[in-house]
Amino acid sequence: MNDPKNRRRGAFRLAVLLAGSVAAAPSALAQAVFNPYVDAHYEHDSNVFRAPNSEANIVAFGDPKLDDTDLKAVIGMDAKYLWSEQKLTATVEGRRFIYDHYSNLDHNEYLADVALNWQLTSLLDGLVEARQEQTMAQFSLNNSTQLTIDVDRKINLTANLNFNPDWRLETGVYDRNLKSPLQFYPDLIERDVGTHLGLLNRSQSNLTYGIIVDHISGSYENAPTVGSFNQTSAQLTLRYTASGLSTFNGAVGYTKRDQDVAGGNISAVTGLLGYTRQLTAKTNITVNVARNINSYLAAGGSEIDLSGSVGVTWQATYRIGVTATVGYLHSTFEGQVIPGSNAAGRVDKLPTESLKVTYQPLRRLQLQAYLNNQSRSSNVAEDNFSDAIVGIEAKFTWL
Repeated sequence: MNDPKNRRRGAFRLAVLLAGSVAAAPSALAQAVFNPYVDAHYEHDSNVFRAPNSEANIVAFGDPKLDDTDLKAVIGMDAKYLWSEQKLTATVEGRRFIYDHYSNLDHNEYLADVALNWQLTSLLDGLVEARQEQTMAQFSLNNSTQLTIDVDRKINLTANLNFNPDWRLETGVYDRNLKSPLQFYPDLIERDVGTHLGLLNRSQSNLTYGIIVDHISGSYENAPTVGSFNQTSAQLTLRYTASGLSTFNGAVGYTKRDQDVAGGNISAVTGLLGYTRQLTAKTNITVNVARNINSYLAAGGSEIDLSGSVGVTWQATYRIGVTATVGYLHSTFEGQVIPGSNAAGRVDKLPTESLKVTYQPLRRLQLQAYLNNQSRSSNVAEDNFSDAIVGIEAKFTWL
């Protein structure tokens, strides 16, 4: 059991067993709900590989065609089990992607997520969660010019103590393993071990405030030249609800990241600001702004992301809903170790727009039409692109 891989597998199995053990306990108050579903998306993507133009597509893939249509078929099940004060939830999903022109991109994906929200009296509560998802790597991240499959596994444990009675102490730890193959490191794994500590005051019924400290210890396995990193952030946080119609939440603090590569060290003021307002009985608006330090896996470095979005939802009738969102992402990259990557001195600007119309003709059937548009402008010309996705979706649920 000294092998780190064996320890991680053991921890993953333990988390699943802890979450599942509640289902084995007999109780007159237990209640189980299972909801199978099938889902199908058919969409047209104007720029599958996020290339700057057709000429670049020919160089990278030998084909000038930028656009393609694809079918995404999904079969899954949501489950919920209630036992006394405990709540066990699970989602299992299998996906199949089929492309009309670029058939070499056909692939399978899956999701498995099990979570136990537990409570021992009113003083102690927490979460045990195990999640694993397999997805196609995004071409916009420049990880590869070929189909690559990411496998993201995360185990999350939290325990919270309510005392005095207005104070709440939050603690948590997680272990995350992201398998993300790159051209020169086909077995690359980013492993993060994170810890969380928060002290919150809830003395006012509509106000919560406090301080939160997070630490991440990260490493890049099977990529010896990349090195490891440590990231620590401390933030003051506040959440305020005004008259049940408006909610404010915000945080401001400082984040410092140290990495064992040239140019990898980075620090910045970080935080978030969110606002939600119920404008009418049928309409609400959401505004979010955030500034964070994240890993840029494709270069083995770091990035500072400043993001913002404004979304409006209109529930025209109980059957028809419309959501429109505009967003913006400004990314500054630091450090570059992965061969062939483009990060040193790079700055990206990415505006996005989306529109979604949902129609519920039957209780178990939901139809959706959507449009997503994005365009990236960068001081590195080969990273520029524009892309539009238009699609329709039909989802049938058992319940």
